[in-house]
Amino acid sequence: MDSPMSELGMQLSQSHFMDLPQFEGRTKPIIGICAMDSKARSKAMANILERLQATDRYAVVFFGEKTILDEDVEVWPACDFLISFFSQGFPLEKALQYVQLRKPFSVNSLVRQFLLFDRRVVLEMLHHVGVPTPFHVVVSRDGGARIHPLLQSVVEQRMGFRLGADSSEVSEVEELDPDTLRVGTRTIRKPFVEKPCDAEDHNIYIYYAQAQGGGVRRLFRKIGNKSSEFVPGPAHVRTDGSYIYEEFISVDNAVDVKVYTVGNSYAHAETRKSPVVDGHVRRNSEGKEMRFVTALTAEEREYARAVSKAFGQRVCGFDILRMSGKSMVMDVNGWSFVKGNDAYYDHTARILDARFQEALRRRWFARFVDPDTVGRATYESRWVLKGVFSVCRHADRTPKQKTKCVLQSPAVVALLDGSASEVTLRSPDELSRALDALDAAQRNPHADDPLARIAHVRDVLARKIAMPGTKVQLKPQRSPCGSVQLILKWGGECTHAGIVQSQDLGENMRKDLLLINRSLLDDVRMYSSAERRVLSTVAAYGASFLDDSSASFMDRVSVRADMLDDSTDAKDEMEVAKQQLRGFFNFSGPLAQNPYSSPAMQLPPELAEQGPHEFLHEMYDIIARLIARMERNFAHLSPAQLAQLQPDWCCNENAELFRERWKKILSSFKSDDSVVYDPAKAGELYDSLKYDALHNRCFLERIFMSSEDLSRELLSEPEQQTSESEYPPDPLFSQQDVRTLYYKAKQLFDFVTRHEYGIEPEQRRKIGIQASVPLLRQLIQDLQAVRSESQARTCFYFTKKSHIYTLLNLVFLSNMPTMASYDKVGELDYLTHIIFEVYERKPDADADVQREYSVRIGFSPGANCFHILDTNIDDTHALKVLPRKNFTHHIPLESAISMLQHLVEDECVTEK
Repeated sequence: MDSPMSELGMQLSQSHFMDLPQFEGRTKPIIGICAMDSKARSKAMANILERLQATDRYAVVFFGEKTILDEDVEVWPACDFLISFFSQGFPLEKALQYVQLRKPFSVNSLVRQFLLFDRRVVLEMLHHVGVPTPFHVVVSRDGGARIHPLLQSVVEQRMGFRLGADSSEVSEVEELDPDTLRVGTRTIRKPFVEKPCDAEDHNIYIYYAQAQGGGVRRLFRKIGNKSSEFVPGPAHVRTDGSYIYEEFISVDNAVDVKVYTVGNSYAHAETRKSPVVDGHVRRNSEGKEMRFVTALTAEEREYARAVSKAFGQRVCGFDILRMSGKSMVMDVNGWSFVKGNDAYYDHTARILDARFQEALRRRWFARFVDPDTVGRATYESRWVLKGVFSVCRHADRTPKQKTKCVLQSPAVVALLDGSASEVTLRSPDELSRALDALDAAQRNPHADDPLARIAHVRDVLARKIAMPGTKVQLKPQRSPCGSVQLILKWGGECTHAGIVQSQDLGENMRKDLLLINRSLLDDVRMYSSAERRVLSTVAAYGASFLDDSSASFMDRVSVRADMLDDSTDAKDEMEVAKQQLRGFFNFSGPLAQNPYSSPAMQLPPELAEQGPHEFLHEMYDIIARLIARMERNFAHLSPAQLAQLQPDWCCNENAELFRERWKKILSSFKSDDSVVYDPAKAGELYDSLKYDALHNRCFLERIFMSSEDLSRELLSEPEQQTSESEYPPDPLFSQQDVRTLYYKAKQLFDFVTRHEYGIEPEQRRKIGIQASVPLLRQLIQDLQAVRSESQARTCFYFTKKSHIYTLLNLVFLSNMPTMASYDKVGELDYLTHIIFEVYERKPDADADVQREYSVRIGFSPGANCFHILDTNIDDTHALKVLPRKNFTHHIPLESAISMLQHLVEDECVTEK
């Protein structure tokens, strides 16, 4: 394959190809990463760069968005090998200027990336190199594809033809009949695909023939687990732009093929369910679309070589359609990585390493002597990440639970040890004494004590006695018989999935910072809430981040309950918000007349359409119906049949505890004495649904079936999946009432939880300050310290949900220019983290100026998956944490500190 660098270096004189200069104090050639941060710092990129660095032959420098967007190319870091590619917001023209200036060896041709902006040009290139595509006609209403002048020159010289020379401008379109479209002198019949010529526009329509029922399926970029929607009825083609009308290909097995090339000798391929099937996206536990590796035919491998060479993209992705033994290329996507495949990462790193070494031997790389740049080039990014301050929620936990009973057994009453007030037993010895007392109460029961209840409480305590967080509360009762109320509480501890999540997130963060600025690991500080689940998260995360399996670092973790645990100061104002929400949801009149309503309450569409009170009422009816089915099934099924529903349980759960937890949800959702719903219980309901969808999915799906359906399920033979199937069928969650309840609970939870921390902006500010002002002051000190200290620093603050919600509210209220609105922020799930990244601009060596600082806030919603019921979960039961995205653009550090200080100063004035 021709080197992409050569086409931009055709104007170089022979004097550039002299003996290789020394690396001017450097020991290794440099790989420069010039791409938007979301791509440059992705998990796939980190895996490949980690392998390249393991060869001990290269150093890596990240240009960073601040440098790419705000700095002139003359001060971009010099590099020997360049990985650079377009994504949304990337200044490709500017990057092209850099390549012309520095002349690095470029993995992918930057000038030929302009080919990918217009689907008309992509099809023209594919046609020229003999790669088959579906039959198509083109409607151009914009004057035709715009060809970059340098691109035109390169294609003419390298490939011998002129782009756009054979294209005719056709804008005349006529629908001859419901199934036939005429474009100029050509016709195409439905079904056909309508694609915008703009390759960045992913709103693609498929029009079906009348014989197929008509209608149109609208494809779009994936939103949650949806990639398309079907609109029935007559449909007319769009007339507002330039479009390609393409023959609809009914693909084999209803799957598309995604191909990923690395050079001209390696191509990896995966199948995915075609979005035209039903628009439902299958996802794995990492939140990624499910794909399955497939082998390419010899013909398809030739297409891969032709595409990579023609488009000048060594690392490239494109789509293939297979039909009846034939293959056609549908689209070319430019730079694309396979996700989560170690074999692909190994191959890619090996191929890039070989290509870099070959380039060194041929002396085709950046450090050609240029008298205008000698002594002025720098091998560091002008903007360097100097401070990282992350506020992180704890990982996945078990639901908080309790069970209680009133007993008169002397052995249980004796646990009070004569105290007239409440006694709490926590230590292993104290809990063992409680277990012995319950054993005695079973052997010698008091006449009025409920034996079945004693047996249940005793069984739970026996299984939970060794778990952190288990405790027994004893409350003396005011009765002449000398009874005591025993309350057993457990749960809220970090699950095995939470440990895996924490380790994975810590490892990814370590890899990221090692690549960006390894000195950030020289000064690492960790702070934690005193809660056990938070400390468990810190232990797992820290061991991976610090690469310290001994966990000795825990001695250096600062436990700051005053800063990271719940504050009682915000309790009263939060109760005011909860009371307003309770009134809002229990008002049964029209929404417009609801006295508790506020313009700040932006209801989800379904909740607004149905009405808050009716929405809760329907939820209660569904829960009641599910509980009734569950109770019938528990009554009719034998212990062996119950065990058959889910043979293996984790987190010390069992069927009886599942049953009790769900019965409690029903009893607490609505008062029995009056029709009063408590929307605050949405959290308990939603937590249980998510927890069981991850850890008890088999039982959740079956126990709520009707008795008849469940009996048939138990008697039926499990379906055997044939090994020949390249793409298994969708394992969709079958219990529709549970599915309906989940989506309603999700809507209710997102709305209620956000507003529990304040409804009006002033109330959100007040609660935020009362709950999180110690943390906010600490963050301000951290940001200020970056300017005064010479070394880089990384700080982690591990906390609970309340501090994440309130801190995010304060960021919104600080007037920082955020990239998302308050109403667009959804659930802040386990391991949600808010990261303040501080960048330092290094001045020129001879410049007598102060260093500049910039801060950018990143945000990840944690281990979040909207369609959790249909997500494939592996044996760890762990959802992967979603990658963080930029929450703000770069802000001058002084401005950011001033905005946050203003919030604290307002609080000081309020206190006075």
